[in-house]
Amino acid sequence: MISKVKNFEIGIDSSLSYCSITLFKNEKIIWDKTVKSEYGHEKILSELLQNLVTKTKIKADHIKKLHLNYGPARFTAIRNCHSLMKGFFIDHRVEIVGYSIFEHFFLGINKKLTKDVLCVIDTNRKDLAIQKIDISGKLIGKTKTLKIDSNLVDILSQNYFLIGNGLEKLKKISEFAFIKNKIISPTKLKSNYFIKKHYKKKSNYKFPKIIYPYSPI
Repeated sequence: MISKVKNFEIGIDSSLSYCSITLFKNEKIIWDKTVKSEYGHEKILSELLQNLVTKTKIKADHIKKLHLNYGPARFTAIRNCHSLMKGFFIDHRVEIVGYSIFEHFFLGINKKLTKDVLCVIDTNRKDLAIQKIDISGKLIGKTKTLKIDSNLVDILSQNYFLIGNGLEKLKKISEFAFIKNKIISPTKLKSNYFIKKHYKKKSNYKFPKIIYPYSPI
């Protein structure tokens, strides 16, 4: 239970198929919950936030920093997440740390990297977004949008580690059976990845602009 102690941090996410909230301090998790959700993210997030407040007695002014991602993913789901936090912190100025969805996935890696990574994002469409990331977590080049075809097979066959929720869809397709040996978690996005201080990001008091989902082919 939280008393009058302050300087907590909170991470929240609903950008894909999971809703999650994590309360932490000094990289130690105080409260953490993740729920699978294909639809109705705003309701589930509201229930998670209410559960957090009820269980810990946390108040907005106990929290120093808010961590979240700004896409590209499901635009409405991210907007609902940001709106919920704007309401929660309406009377308290909180420092905000924003990440791209690719950086967010990268934070979940628990393996020492020896080669670059491809992050594969699926937002329930016929195509996938592919983003190259170097071993330090820096995004390389622009995000590419690809159909699930032989061209994608060729790209994923190259010398990369693989992360991202799009891999869950590809694992069900026989032509992509080879990716199982290239995947390093995560393939699910969770707010507790934010406890890692890998990126030296500056916080501010303004919510980041949400990036629209990648353009269709």
